[in-house]
Amino acid sequence: MSRGRTGRAISLLWLGQSVSLLGDRVTVLALPLTALAAGASVAQIATLVGAIGAPFLVLGLPAGVWVSRMGLRRSMLMADVLRAGSLASLPVGAVLGTVSYAHLLIMAVVLGCGSVIFQVAYQSLTPHLVDNADQLRSANTRLTASEALALTGGPALAGLLIGAVGAVRALTLDAASFLVSAGTLVVLRAPTDQPVRKKLPMYAEVRAGFRYVLDNPPLRAVLWSSVLFNAGLAGYEALLVVFAVEHLGLSPMTLGLAIGVGGAGVPIGLLMSGPVQRRLGVGPVLVLSGALSGAGLLVAGTATGGLSATLIASGTFVTAVGGGAWGLTALTTRQALSRPDMRAMVTAVHRWATYGVLPLGALAAGLAASLLGLRPAIFLAGAIAQLCVVPLLRAPVRKLHTLTMAGAGPAH
Repeated sequence: MSRGRTGRAISLLWLGQSVSLLGDRVTVLALPLTALAAGASVAQIATLVGAIGAPFLVLGLPAGVWVSRMGLRRSMLMADVLRAGSLASLPVGAVLGTVSYAHLLIMAVVLGCGSVIFQVAYQSLTPHLVDNADQLRSANTRLTASEALALTGGPALAGLLIGAVGAVRALTLDAASFLVSAGTLVVLRAPTDQPVRKKLPMYAEVRAGFRYVLDNPPLRAVLWSSVLFNAGLAGYEALLVVFAVEHLGLSPMTLGLAIGVGGAGVPIGLLMSGPVQRRLGVGPVLVLSGALSGAGLLVAGTATGGLSATLIASGTFVTAVGGGAWGLTALTTRQALSRPDMRAMVTAVHRWATYGVLPLGALAAGLAASLLGLRPAIFLAGAIAQLCVVPLLRAPVRKLHTLTMAGAGPAH
């Protein structure tokens, strides 16, 4: 693919996903508000939010097979249309007076299913749009920056939008964002993205995907490191609000401000990771960013007295710097070191494992808090997250210096 065509394809993908990601932030806030206005209970709203993430556990592994057989771009296009149609059913139902909790629950499940298919295909498509590992990292920098911007600025935009037009109309605009994404995919060209025809049954392909990841030392290390960090992070996040508000006496506004200020570390981590990688290599960046990510949670656990908000903000900032560098470097490493025919399955295994551990980490943290108390449980969650560096200290990963695309020569 020529440099000009590469740049155009990446720009189209970046444009579509930037708009869609901002729309996702609107849904995260607007869907529970719509349910609340419809008279849903707290338990029903929690179930509704959980229904969006649940499909990752059920469909995460089969999705790696499906998107390979269908084609990555085609799978993403189908997922966008599915999600847009699901959201568009809400204003139609509002006009007809047929919006119910069951309607919202079905819509949440459909959104979750579309997200599973889209995310697995999306993280596997980018390598088809570039010619080498340097271009892949550059493309991932833009895409990861959009995700960080959506996570930090999206909630504020969603709040303003919902306040201006209402939750239902805001969800309609989210449907439009998926159509924008679909439009960019229609004109995007990825000649090497072809459906993979395999005769193996699905369970055999899933097993082969697991075996491929576990037999590749860098891929295995990135997987286990991500699982350990996510388990600790899920526990930390499950306890943070109660710890900060009830134990430390912070107001929700102060807590939100501290987390928001700390989140500014994500783009700093993104920007710093490139120069550090060129100087030290890929493996050291993975180790350092993993260490920072876990250490930040331990810093926040020391919060006390008048320094509580400052320490939480500082810890969040350290974690955000590490997370920004980790997210970009680990994603590029996974994509570059996976064979083209295995990329979708590698992504599926990674997403399934790292998303699947989130509820387990939250439940374990709740149990630890009931047995040990809030602060010890916070420290325990941070310690589990800090263990993410252990799988990365093995020689094949620690000594990984540069990346080359799988099939184009060995990694150095």
